Amino acid sequence: MAVNHLAAVISGDIVGSSQLKPAARKKLQQLFDNFFTNAAVQWPDMQAQQYRGDSLQAILTVNRLAALRIVLMFQSYLLKEKYKIRMAIGVGTINFKSGQVITSDGSAFQASGPYLDALAKSGDLISIAGNNDEFTSEWQVHSASLNYFIEHWSPQQAEAIYLQLQDHTQAAIATMLNIKQPSVHQRLQGAGWPVVNKILTRFESVIPMV
Repeated sequence: MAVNHLAAVISGDIVGSSQLKPAARKKLQQLFDNFFTNAAVQWPDMQAQQYRGDSLQAILTVNRLAALRIVLMFQSYLLKEKYKIRMAIGVGTINFKSGQVITSDGSAFQASGPYLDALAKSGDLISIAGNNDEFTSEWQVHSASLNYFIEHWSPQQAEAIYLQLQDHTQAAIATMLNIKQPSVHQRLQGAGWPVVNKILTRFESVIPMV
């Protein structure tokens, strides 16, 4: 079906999936299912499809500004369980929408898929690109900053980031994790949350205009 909607497309691949044992793969599938079931409740316009067992693609049209938050949430959600995923966000349009996410097309897909392939070659974990050079130039810099932090998150830091991305207070996170509030603050600081949050805020402010 021909369409011309502004969209954010998320593409992802699990790192090292071929080395996973059956029990680890089963757990990973449960994590996939749980995350995207909950995400679909919060962002109803999100269409997500898993393919080849370890890859995914998702489209956001109404809630495009949520794309980076969703990516960071999913990465931290998996990292706290000691899985890694490469994820690329493409911002642009959808000019062909089929019955399946993975066979739709448009500049948003063209800004997501190739950059995911580039991540596999570089070994990085996150990339953000768009359908114009100015946007992509800025967001490749932000992507490099985010990648640095994500690569260094411990499972404990990832868990704190995951909960912070859901806008819980540090006091609430402390209760959830059964630790003291200063320990939450320490984990978030060590994970680079102040910088991550500034990049996230920037994304959520510019995407409605792109």
